[in-house]
Amino acid sequence: METRRKILFTFPVYFLFGILPKQSYSFEIIAVRVWPAPEYTRIAIEHFVKNIKINFAIEENPERLVIDIPDAYLNPVDVKKILGFDIEETPLNKVKVTQIKQNKVRITFEMKPLTRARLSTIPAVAHYKERLVIDFIPHKRKDRLLTFLENYQQKNQTINALKSDGNKNKQIVIAIDAGHGGEDPGAIGKRGTMEKTVVFEITKKLKKALENNSRYKVFLTRKGDYFVSLRNRIKKAKDAKASIFISIHADAWIKPEARGASVYVLSSKGASSEAARWLAKKENLSDLVGGEKLATPNKVIAKTLFDMSTSAQIKNSSILGKDILKELSDISVLHKKNVEGAGFAVLKTPNIPSILVETAFISNPREELRLQSNYHQSRIAKALAKGIKKFIGNSPLKL
Repeated sequence: METRRKILFTFPVYFLFGILPKQSYSFEIIAVRVWPAPEYTRIAIEHFVKNIKINFAIEENPERLVIDIPDAYLNPVDVKKILGFDIEETPLNKVKVTQIKQNKVRITFEMKPLTRARLSTIPAVAHYKERLVIDFIPHKRKDRLLTFLENYQQKNQTINALKSDGNKNKQIVIAIDAGHGGEDPGAIGKRGTMEKTVVFEITKKLKKALENNSRYKVFLTRKGDYFVSLRNRIKKAKDAKASIFISIHADAWIKPEARGASVYVLSSKGASSEAARWLAKKENLSDLVGGEKLATPNKVIAKTLFDMSTSAQIKNSSILGKDILKELSDISVLHKKNVEGAGFAVLKTPNIPSILVETAFISNPREELRLQSNYHQSRIAKALAKGIKKFIGNSPLKL
């Protein structure tokens, strides 16, 4: 069967001046990174070219994503960077790089059957230069028997929940969100410790500490080193029917002497301090740093979402935050003795008490060492678990 090509999209962002003739340029690549995840595999090609022009198409038999970069050439070192990553855990069968007539670079990704591809160009942000980001989304056929068993189990759980006496037997779902991940490392200490790595270890320990009690079920928004957008973290928590949402971080500051733990909630009256405003702005950039192309803001939707985050939700979040701060004060100095507030996008979880915990300053050399310690990570996890259990025990939410 003849190969069919479907032209999907062209990024019309390459500028020429006057009537100067086109000249080929070196498509110099800084790095190629691959992040396999349960939902999709992300490949990020970091480069120096601003306003790059890219054409891409899907071909069939075999299924391939073909990316053309006109008026460009690749040197052998950069070709090796593209071909050098491991495709074993990805929805790809093969990767090929071709130089066409010295003035066009073609990158071909041969995909496994029924794989979908999603592309975006991300401008320079934080420590990254320009990036071409490609998500390969594998097709998942759901087993009919498995679907039947899942539906049957869910139906039984609903019936049992209705029969249960009050809320004593109700299982409480707690969503634990390890900040950053994948393309977004978060803050980085002087010794090279990455925030995304430290907080993920703490979340795993917190999960274990909470699930010692069969009444608690912990849901992790990410289960490995891959990127999850802020809105998807919220969606995952809501889909899991979480009663509590806790996002765990390890902050950085321009002065290395800054230290201590702090807790933040969503604020309906603006940031409670300049530091809180700065932190919220930095955390809200996580999507762009992680390689997510930001959608055009919709003020109506944003206002609706915020209105749904009622004052009662913020009040309950503050109570949870105080319980957490109290327990953290027993193992660490506090950066802020009171719960702070700001417009954190990840805390806009309607009707769910939600807090963001900065466990320490990874930019402080002493605290960086402590964050690397398995022992101190366990102490943080136990303190968080104790604060959560205290909140649930005294909760006005009928948990």
